[in-house]
Amino acid sequence: MDSERGYQPPETGRGHATEARFTFLRHSQKASARVFDQAGGISLASISEQGLERAKTFGESQFVDRDVTKAYATKVNRTIETLQAAFAAAKINPDILQASNETDKFFSLPAQTGSKEFNEDYEAHMAPHRDAYMAEHFPGKKFDDLNPDEQEEVAEHAEEWAMEWYLAFDRERPDEGTPSPREHAARVAFKINRLVNLPDYMPEGKVVDLVSGGHKTSTEAFLKYCIQRQEGDTVIIGFDKLSEIGGSLKILDSWDLDIKNNEGGEKQITITLRRENGETQVYGVNLPALRELATEYLAAQQREPNTIDSLNQ
Repeated sequence: MDSERGYQPPETGRGHATEARFTFLRHSQKASARVFDQAGGISLASISEQGLERAKTFGESQFVDRDVTKAYATKVNRTIETLQAAFAAAKINPDILQASNETDKFFSLPAQTGSKEFNEDYEAHMAPHRDAYMAEHFPGKKFDDLNPDEQEEVAEHAEEWAMEWYLAFDRERPDEGTPSPREHAARVAFKINRLVNLPDYMPEGKVVDLVSGGHKTSTEAFLKYCIQRQEGDTVIIGFDKLSEIGGSLKILDSWDLDIKNNEGGEKQITITLRRENGETQVYGVNLPALRELATEYLAAQQREPNTIDSLNQ
């Protein structure tokens, strides 16, 4: 069965006392908190001056003394701007590989992609909540008149409703040109599954430390299907509402995926959600759910698994 799925056991002497650590962080504060530009595409706004300082603070708290092997950014420059500021503050200088229209850096996690119609619907689900919040907290002002901190406050409140709306589609597509939450989760799971398998192929004692800068929507769908937590005697896989995990990833929220193989080759996997305010939550990863999603992605792409995909361990 393993050979049919393309799995080959790692070489003798590998996969013991190894670790792969992956940190995903959402970019820092934008100069404009609008989600979409005037043409209906994703905003390409750079980080603000305050966003630069916040990225430095993040770097000082999270990256000092870490030996980051490589870092990855999306093709939207605010992700690389955030990483550069954070690494400079931590006094480390890893290579940052940036995706482009021509290349997809593997560990640059994909943000949700949608049709123009989907973007318009997403904005429409934000609008009433943005307007109501503005009326209560910033009466008489227009969104574009607010400073970046105020815009962020309003936008994050409004977008939570739009994210819940999208995630509720589950296996259904919002429209023909927009992947379902399940499809998007599968794209992310395919990459995360390779990271989970990576320590099995590393020399004994090897540690790999990776960082990826990204966006809201990069991982919420993945977390919905794959995280695992214990409540009393009950094991809960995923979540129904974002409130169960403290909401979506806000500005400079992050999560660590830590995969450790002990000296006997046994694997332990944790996901630690880290909020910018210092709050943390620790979850497990449900491997059957992860590998089911990765398999769905490969099937949708009509691809055969490579050795490192290791879907049936």
